[in-house]
Amino acid sequence: MPTTHAHRRRLSLGPALIAALVLAALVPALLVSWLLSSNSAQAIDTLAENAMSQAAHRVDVGALAHLGESHTVVNALVPPFVTSGAEAERTRNWLKDTTAFELMAHALTQQSANVPYLYFGTEDGSFFGLEREEAGFIVRTIRPGESGRRHFLIAQPGDRSRLVKTETTVYDPRRRPWYQLAASTGQRVFTNVYRSAVKDQFDLTLAQPIYGADAKTLLGVMAVDMSLARLTDLIRSTRVSDHAVTYLVDAQGLMVASSGEEALHHLVDGKQQRITPTQSHDALVRASYSQLQARFQQDQRTQPSLVRLETRQDWLQRLGLTNNRLMALQRPFGKKYNLDWQLIVVAPEQDFTHQVTQARQWALMAMAALMGVSALVAYTVARRLSGQFRQLNTSALRLGSGDVPPVQRLTRFREVHNLSQVMHDSAVQLQAYNAEIEQKNEALRDAAQMLEARVSLRTAELAASREEALAAVKAKAGFLAVMSHEIRTPLHGVVGMSELLSESPLTATQQELLGVLKVSSDQLLAVVDDILDFSKIESGRLHLEQAPLDVRAAIGHATGIMRLKAQEKGLHLAIQIAPEVPAAMIGDVVRLRQILLNLLSNAIKFTEHGEVELRGWLDQTQTPSQLCFSVTDTGVGIPPERLPDLFQPFAQGDTSTARVYGGTGLGLMICKHLVEMMGGQISVISAPGAGSTFRFSVHCVIADPALVRAPATTTLPHHIQPHRVLVVDDNPLNLKVAAAMLDRLGYPHHSVSDGAAALQALTSAQAAQQPFALVLLDSHMPGMDGQATAQAIRAQLGDLAPVLIGISASTLGEDRQRCLDAGMSDYLPKPLELERLAAALHRWSPAATPAPSTTVALSAPVTPLAAPDPAWLDAARWAELAECDDAAGSLRRDIFNDFLQTLPARCDAIQQAAAVPRFEDLHDAAHRLKGGADNVGAAALGLACAQIEQAARDRTVDTQALEQLQTAALGTARALAGFMARA
Repeated sequence: MPTTHAHRRRLSLGPALIAALVLAALVPALLVSWLLSSNSAQAIDTLAENAMSQAAHRVDVGALAHLGESHTVVNALVPPFVTSGAEAERTRNWLKDTTAFELMAHALTQQSANVPYLYFGTEDGSFFGLEREEAGFIVRTIRPGESGRRHFLIAQPGDRSRLVKTETTVYDPRRRPWYQLAASTGQRVFTNVYRSAVKDQFDLTLAQPIYGADAKTLLGVMAVDMSLARLTDLIRSTRVSDHAVTYLVDAQGLMVASSGEEALHHLVDGKQQRITPTQSHDALVRASYSQLQARFQQDQRTQPSLVRLETRQDWLQRLGLTNNRLMALQRPFGKKYNLDWQLIVVAPEQDFTHQVTQARQWALMAMAALMGVSALVAYTVARRLSGQFRQLNTSALRLGSGDVPPVQRLTRFREVHNLSQVMHDSAVQLQAYNAEIEQKNEALRDAAQMLEARVSLRTAELAASREEALAAVKAKAGFLAVMSHEIRTPLHGVVGMSELLSESPLTATQQELLGVLKVSSDQLLAVVDDILDFSKIESGRLHLEQAPLDVRAAIGHATGIMRLKAQEKGLHLAIQIAPEVPAAMIGDVVRLRQILLNLLSNAIKFTEHGEVELRGWLDQTQTPSQLCFSVTDTGVGIPPERLPDLFQPFAQGDTSTARVYGGTGLGLMICKHLVEMMGGQISVISAPGAGSTFRFSVHCVIADPALVRAPATTTLPHHIQPHRVLVVDDNPLNLKVAAAMLDRLGYPHHSVSDGAAALQALTSAQAAQQPFALVLLDSHMPGMDGQATAQAIRAQLGDLAPVLIGISASTLGEDRQRCLDAGMSDYLPKPLELERLAAALHRWSPAATPAPSTTVALSAPVTPLAAPDPAWLDAARWAELAECDDAAGSLRRDIFNDFLQTLPARCDAIQQAAAVPRFEDLHDAAHRLKGGADNVGAAALGLACAQIEQAARDRTVDTQALEQLQTAALGTARALAGFMARA
């Protein structure tokens, strides 16, 4: 339970003064002692680190020079760098010409005292080696088919007169560790340390693989053995301090050499095995290695430096009077030769701190004496001060209670007299201040009441302002709804009539005029949609759908629409979609397609010559992954000063472009907002006259392609439907359009112009036993609007009411929701589209069995064309292209013509890159031609390109694939040319 301030324990002033004075006397002494000890400890650390570092450096230099002898010997036979020509052939000849190798090995072993044995083994099992021993030089050799090596004692190179031994065991150099290690690493490498079979010492083997002229075929391995006895002598000759130990540990944690006089191997199950530092008889080695390994496991980034290793401490060591800790220096060894060894120097810290420890003992006795004298003096002074402070305490208590304490005039201490005088004067002033504060508190209360009244008034004003703002927002939304209805209502008539007119026989001039009418109405509809999207963005009511979508289908839909516009201007629309782009992802397919259409439309609009390129790729370096697109054109470009305002509402790249090309300036602003809602960014790079590149990215959450909703195929019935339809709309033009569409779909219908007439028509039809099954009800009508009419129909007819489908030119989500809340079953936007109307009527029509008849798709029937030779073109791809083509095969002719025009140049680029060879250019050229071949369905040509691309990635040239490329290119060109001639 926490202690309150009222019950907190208080200290007496006397003991506090004694403690304070004692500390005042001891702190300087302790500080000086600590500084001296710290400086001495730093000096000791510096001395120890220098001594141990110098010793480690001497061992490191000497040992590396010792290991370097083996490299020097091998370098005399095999250069340490990649060679070619005559030098490389000379290296390979050592494995063939044993006479030359024997002469060179004889000379090298005489010059290098620590490298007594040179030998090599080949891939066919041959072995040849020369070793310098005390009795002379020994040649060991074995040929393919022989089982054991033969040993010859020679007097000079080439002498085979004295056969001293023939091994009975099978010796295969390819199964030896030195051969297998060099073959697996493919470079010069040291083997693990091993104990010599004939001498009490450790040896090490350096192996060098020898490859053929193609730098891949292993011919054999050349190796040298060297003794590590000199390494042990070098370590033992390096002195650090009286009790220091230096030892070397290899990558397996086994000891290689030590300055201690102990054997570094022991007998286990009849075999000599090397020991680890933890198995050493030397306590310094065991203790230092265990703690260093523990430190390394805790922090593998530890740099080589001097460290102190803890040992068991007693109270004298904690006071610094004794010292039995260890100082260790660990540094890597042999990195130059790819040896992951550790050189460790360890010494007792007492070797460097003996004199300092004695000095600390004398300093401790002196401080103890000083503490006693300081405590006695402090106690005497504190007793005299304590009495005076008690009197001051009494005066302070009277001051706290509001009284005026007296002044202590008899005290001998000037400070005590002055303090009592101050408390007396303070008490007098406090009485005056209290009266003044009471007056100010009264004035403050009056000011607080006035401020509270002002705050209440301002709160009321803010509430009124908020109501005005809400009313303005509501009025704006209503205005947009009305404007959407008023603009889309006549536009509904234009689009609907033009759609019906397009199905009637027309002359060429009438078709051209109808096309202009269709383009104009589409542009006007796009302007209305942009304004409504802008309004939704401003009000924060624009929401995105999160559902699986087909990425490539969305891209194909956008590019399919824009390809016609590009062809009209004579532009080439290039599309490059990376293979890693997923088939499906989670997102809003309508908004993604809207962004692509807007950027492609702008690029085509502002480009007169050249091409427009759409690229798509998947950026997996971010989390989550980003689906990225770029649209590049060769158009007019954008001035740099206009780029910062490009994504602002009603902004244009140049004021002059608005007059030439048109546009509201809302498209890029809407694109920017949609991209940011999708978790991405949009940017532009442009310069006047050099074209523009728009890039954007969206979050890509990959989805299962099976979950993507397949687009419904709507067919138009050609029989008379049994269900009557009532059309309710105040606009005569809309009624005509709806009537024409219903006639086209085969539905009997009746039209009225307002809600009251609709109620009367429904009632009369019900009484005549000819009820209406469906009602197309306009939501915006004078008098009784669509919502009121729907509620009245539901109230009057109840369960007998027909299916109500709302129609409106407004695309605001609020209008759709109001229609559904009023009792309507569905909602269709204006202008009505024949396909959507047919789908809605079919979906909500009561179940019935119409008279047998045939149905046809909305698109015109396509007369199939004869497919090209299946040996060169894929039939499945042909069918996919045919589904998107017209009866004349226009789409396929355009695609095949573009491909045939670029085919010779792309084949020449592949052949030229393969002749040098330039693997990067070969890979890119094959990849580009493969994409075009796959697009037109040239399966054989695409397969040949894929093989060339894979070979180039492996930095080789596939000559067979190049021949197949020529054959496939010729066959594909003939097949496509034949189709073009027939089409």
